[in-house]
Formats: sequence, C-alpha cells, structure tokens
Amino acid sequence: MSFATHVGLLVLTLELPGCNTLKDKRRVLHSLMERVRRELHVSAAEVGFQNRIRSSSVAFAFVSGARVQVERLRESVERRFDEEPRLVVIERQWTWL
Repeated sequence: MSFATHVGLLVLTLELPGCNTLKDKRRVLHSLMERVRRELHVSAAEVGFQNRIRSSSVAFAFVSGARVQVERLRESVERRFDEEPRLVVIERQWTWL
C-alpha cells in the first residue's frame, strides 16, 4: 500500500524592533509560536539568532497526506507572522522536502 506524504519547511527571518532584552524577545516569540503550534498543529522552533536581541530565525515543519493542506498551513503561519505588530518578517524560505 502506498501513501502520499507531503512535507514542507518554512523558515522566517524576523526583526523584533521593540525588544530591548532577550527576555522581551523570547516572550514575544514564545507567545506567537505556542499559539501557532496549538491552533495549527505544526512543529516550530527558533533556529537562528538566539542570542541577538532584535533578530530571530524561526522554522516550521508541515506534514500532510494532501499537498494543498500543507500549502494552506504555510499560508496561515505566514499570515499570522505578517499580522503580528511586534515583529517584521524580513525573509522567507520555503522548501518541499
């Protein structure tokens, strides 16, 4: 028996201009990433710039049997980060795995 599996990886590079400490930055990221994990059921992690106060790189993994579902989830994550007033998305990288 064969099953289609679609896997995608989204990496967002962010600026957090209102953060003055790493604690501020982690509070913003933790809040948003936990909400995305809980509501969209995707894996998420901060993967770069962990020790920079106003920068971050976050990654999201998407897995589904339907390619269109992966695309919808990716769009939902991007929209949530685009709409977040405490940060600016400065780069996006999308890869099908």
